[in-house]
Order: sequence, then structure tokens, then C-alpha cells
Amino acid sequence: MHAFMMQFWAWIVGNPLVGIVLAAVVAILLWKQPRQTIKLAFAIMVLVALGYLVSGIIHFAMNSAVSKGHMIEKPQ
Repeated sequence: MHAFMMQFWAWIVGNPLVGIVLAAVVAILLWKQPRQTIKLAFAIMVLVALGYLVSGIIHFAMNSAVSKGHMIEKPQ
């Protein structure tokens, strides 16, 4: 999840025209419909946080399973 977010940010920074258009759209949305824009931003932040949480849980579970697998293996 973190790699995806960093790649997305790097893409926006690497394409300044896209960044300018995105900033203009956000500015217009904040000017015309501030409440809905803030709700949308909050919803996106919640989804990103849930993505990080699920990614962390999966990473922890997979590492635990690998560790247990190594402990169960018999030495040859």
C-alpha cells in the first residue's frame, strides 16, 4: 500500500501539468462545495488508512506463518 501511494505521489510530482490540474479541481471544489469536498477528503483518508491497516495485518499474519513453518521444520 505504501509503495502504491509513493508511486502515485511520484507520478503527480513528475507530471506538473497533472498536479496543477488536480490542484485547480480541488480548489474549485473547495470554493463551490466545501462541505462535500471535506467529506470526500475524509472518506478517501479513511479508505487509505484501512488499506494500510489491512496491509499490515496481512504482512503480520504471513510473517507469523513463515516463522511457525520454520520452527516446525525438522533439521536434516
